[in-house]
Amino acid sequence: MSAAGTLATAPPAPPAAPRVHRTELLRGAGVWVGAVLAVSVIVAVLARRYFLFDTWATTQATLRGAGLILGGPLALTAGCWQGGREGRRGTGDLLASAARSPLRRALTAALPSMAWPVLGYLAATAVCLGVLLPYPSYGHPAWHLPVVDAVALGSLGALGFAAGRAVPWRFSPPLVGVAGYVLLGVGVSGYTGPGTAWLSPANKAWGGFGDVPVWWAGVLCVVWTAGLAAAALLAGHARRRALAVLPLLAAVAAGSVLYGTGDGLLRSDSSATALVCDRGTPAVCVRADHAGALPAVRAVVTRIDSRLAGAPGAPVRYREGGTGGVIPPGEVRFELYGGVFRGRLGDPEMLYRDFVFAVTMPFGCEGSSNPAGYPAEYAVQEWLDLGRPLFADTAAEERHAESAARRLRALAPAERRAWLGRYLVAARGCDTSGVPAP
Repeated sequence: MSAAGTLATAPPAPPAAPRVHRTELLRGAGVWVGAVLAVSVIVAVLARRYFLFDTWATTQATLRGAGLILGGPLALTAGCWQGGREGRRGTGDLLASAARSPLRRALTAALPSMAWPVLGYLAATAVCLGVLLPYPSYGHPAWHLPVVDAVALGSLGALGFAAGRAVPWRFSPPLVGVAGYVLLGVGVSGYTGPGTAWLSPANKAWGGFGDVPVWWAGVLCVVWTAGLAAAALLAGHARRRALAVLPLLAAVAAGSVLYGTGDGLLRSDSSATALVCDRGTPAVCVRADHAGALPAVRAVVTRIDSRLAGAPGAPVRYREGGTGGVIPPGEVRFELYGGVFRGRLGDPEMLYRDFVFAVTMPFGCEGSSNPAGYPAEYAVQEWLDLGRPLFADTAAEERHAESAARRLRALAPAERRAWLGRYLVAARGCDTSGVPAP
């Protein structure tokens, strides 16, 4: 038989086997973890959009908080389950006889728990930023922050995998996930020092309230989380386990700077806290990052100003922020706690209540009121449509206060303005007991 005939009748070559890492990536719990994480973050972030998304800083702080608090424990749990697979199945000795190095086998097995949480979080980030892109009134997206968060999620998946390899117990994954949730919560709890909070990947002190992190803070966070993950994988699977010392030293160095510097990693964004004022009377000033809400705040101020009707001593300026120090006479300080969304106040009624309390009992007078002044105080607050229940010690005091409110409504406009003027001057002195009820 000729050589040509032999080649013609030779059986076809078998198809190439699929790559192992591709097979590992598409199987196991990693796919579900990524899908659950993406849906959870989207729901958690967009459900609160009316209260948080006035600036890009608060938007991304909320996004990273939801992504790490929800995704971090999921990545740890999935990684721990994946890492303990060989121990549960009793295939460790069989795989040890394979030609691949232990580190390469470990990286292939850890790939789903590292990659899918990252992909799920990045997908959720893209959706949230895309939906909210037209709405924040100040700043711009910090595109490096999703990278920092993605590295943290991938590192948590690797740490969970290392824990599963070390303790291949069936109940290790849920315990590791709960422990991770507790530790990550340190970054958002507010019960620890700023240094400890910065060691948590879920730390939300990355912006908002006029502060932004220095540019190298993200680099430190990446070295801190990735260094710990690399050290754990090398210590457990590298042929030369002493190599784990290098990433561990890098992680310790970065963590030491994070812990030691704390909130010193933040710098003030003066352009965000600069005041923007309108030309109305009384004047209204808000921070530059809330400039879009200036008309909405003006509308609330108009409500209270119309009720005061030009009374002597009425506020002449409403200013956002700066509650510390000496407040000039006639100035009211406030905060937009309800947030701003597309130029609308998240809770205008809360702001109106704040204004009424600031006028009837200015900042710094809390706890110094005299019960003898309650009827006059209640009469003013009722005239300003506060809409709050009257808290009185006795029924007689309640009847006295309500009677004072009725008499104030019944006064002639000039008499009412004069009485309101006397009350407002006394309120600035933190003692209204000397103003007789109308």
